Amino acid sequence: MKQLAIILALAGTFAVPALAQQQPGGISGTVVDVKTGQPIAHATLYYYRSPYLEHGPNRIMTLETNSKGYFSDITLEPGRYVVMARFPGKVQGCAVDDVMSGEVARVRIEMGHDALMCSGPRVHPALVDPNASADVYRI
Repeated sequence: MKQLAIILALAGTFAVPALAQQQPGGISGTVVDVKTGQPIAHATLYYYRSPYLEHGPNRIMTLETNSKGYFSDITLEPGRYVVMARFPGKVQGCAVDDVMSGEVARVRIEMGHDALMCSGPRVHPALVDPNASADVYRI
């Protein structure tokens, strides 16, 4: 019985610091024109934690690229994120990556393909629904 009490006390000691170390993560990157390689300033980004339905439609976040086509959000909960970029006259671009606690995932979104192209280490083109008509595609 005494051993069980010691084990439980030690388990509680190690569990609390592990929970306290959970830090926000982030995602950052650039939006570029696929034909010229030039950054796209003031493109609108829509991003959400996947799967979309699990976190609800009100969890779509937005931001805009700066004058050099760069964007960043370092206040995200860890998880998989889908990032969509839009700019007038360009076909949408997209990227998917995992945000880890205390780390910043870096993505590059190319716009200007003939169809929606989604890149990143965590995406496969077949996962993008080409018939989706919503503002944000299902991944």
